[in-house]
Amino acid sequence: MSLDDRTRTLLHERELFLEGADPTQRGIVRKEIAQSWKRSLMYGLEPEHSRPTFRPESQSSEQLLSVAVPVIESKRGALVDSSSSLTVTDASGWVVARWVEDSRFSRRLDRHDVLPGYSFAETTVGTNSGGMVLETGRPALVAGPEHFFEESLQLTCAGAPILHPVTKRLIGTLNLTCRYSDTNPIMLSWVCEVAAQITQALATSATRREQLLFEAFLADNRDSRHAVICLDEQTIISNAAAARILGPSDQAILWEHAARALRSDTDTDAALEKTVSLADGAAVGVDVVPVTDGPATVGALLRLKVASHPSRSGRAPEPVPVLGELVGNSPAWRAMCHAVTDAGNRALLLTGQPGVGKFAVARALVDEPDTAVVDALTQSPTSVDWGTRIADAIARTPSLLILRRIDALDPDDLRETATAVARARARQIRVVATTSAPTTALPQLVEWFDRVVEVPSLADRAGDLPLLLEAVSRRYSPPNQRIHWMPDAVQALGRIDWDRNVAGLDALVRELVAGRSRRYIGAQDLPIEHRVQASRRQLQGLEQMEAKAIMNALRDAGGNKRLASDRLGIARSTLYRKVRSLGIDIDSANF
Repeated sequence: MSLDDRTRTLLHERELFLEGADPTQRGIVRKEIAQSWKRSLMYGLEPEHSRPTFRPESQSSEQLLSVAVPVIESKRGALVDSSSSLTVTDASGWVVARWVEDSRFSRRLDRHDVLPGYSFAETTVGTNSGGMVLETGRPALVAGPEHFFEESLQLTCAGAPILHPVTKRLIGTLNLTCRYSDTNPIMLSWVCEVAAQITQALATSATRREQLLFEAFLADNRDSRHAVICLDEQTIISNAAAARILGPSDQAILWEHAARALRSDTDTDAALEKTVSLADGAAVGVDVVPVTDGPATVGALLRLKVASHPSRSGRAPEPVPVLGELVGNSPAWRAMCHAVTDAGNRALLLTGQPGVGKFAVARALVDEPDTAVVDALTQSPTSVDWGTRIADAIARTPSLLILRRIDALDPDDLRETATAVARARARQIRVVATTSAPTTALPQLVEWFDRVVEVPSLADRAGDLPLLLEAVSRRYSPPNQRIHWMPDAVQALGRIDWDRNVAGLDALVRELVAGRSRRYIGAQDLPIEHRVQASRRQLQGLEQMEAKAIMNALRDAGGNKRLASDRLGIARSTLYRKVRSLGIDIDSANF
């Protein structure tokens, strides 16, 4: 097949895909390209309108560039002899440097925003070599019509991963771009070779960087009474004063803060001071000073000052009650712990959204062998009615009786429950009931409980996310293996609206950790659907109106997409693209 025939065939397949066809059915589109096309639609992108986004602030890629630039400069002769360019992106897809010798090709790339500061992640422009490398961790070649972004159809790009020499995590990509008509089969092998040389140079540089961090720490740690740490994304050096106030989850928090502070003022050596909340709730003042190797920033020195801490108030603080293996230090979690462990609360009603852990909280109040559980959604194997099941549980005289998911009961069973609560209290049995419904839906029952306590949602416990990730990881990871959650992963998970709360987080960690040997988890390791949720923007203004119009049309058409598109006056393929772009979930909608 000639290049022109191949081009026409791929363009036809691409158009069929955008109209809803499966690109893998005919075996014409390469599997890895078809998967990337599908991911691009999941991100809500449109080929004609999704352009690279620009980030005006400085990039924090000095370490990568300090090593990559000398390697690439030694290869510039290859660029002089061809109309091509080399770009380096960071681990999030932002272009941090570009090399091109052909002035005409340079102007063409300028028009396509192939420039430092622009994002070519898959979540921004869809299928391209750098974006695919970040998604899969493998080298990728994307030729002409295989691109998702329409303005890139006349270009070919080959990309290779740049790996951290110690952790083997992907820290950036190297991409070779040329005109589609100049596509050469050796492009991919050549760019892989150069990327491997950069990785090798990073291994040599890593030792020097650690030495510079250690020297900066020694120079500043003259007074051991003051907390001092030196760190980068992989390494942390601390004195005893810092070790006393830092927990295992705090390195990610402090490095993310340091990286932001250095980006905000990279042109001055003046210390930057802000306050950071650690995982245990402590408010810590932080002076950030860059650690440099010539013009490159290789890490940061942090001087910590405890601004406020639960254990540093004028009087001895009330300790947070321990609830089994449950973890948390956020104000909402602390308040809930004190409320549920109040010795005077003989009967307790736990409310909260689905998945927040109401049952786990209830189980943690008493040793498991001395607890009886009656679940409204679990059928008795002998078809015993609800009232009898509660009576049988009370007859065993447990220390704690848990009545689970009582919002599923009908009015008659709720009345039985109220009677049972009174009977249990008379026998000195503590009763805890759980419900996801508002208490206004259970007026005849609420009065029988000493206190109603809401278990906070994950959205109200943002500061607990590092602790939760670490605790759940321990549950599912092999013995003696600690999972490290990188700052970009914690940040991405913090942007997600968790419908199932802690239960959803638990399911994600189990999927990523169970039965695997991975030790470091970054944003690129998260499942696609979670990365989509983390990057999905809130609809504004006209977008909200457009989304509402589409949903109304689909409702009026009973979910029929063809009829809905006719009523809106747009093509069905346009309807699909708008639905994806606006993040409308029509599969779960009940029309």
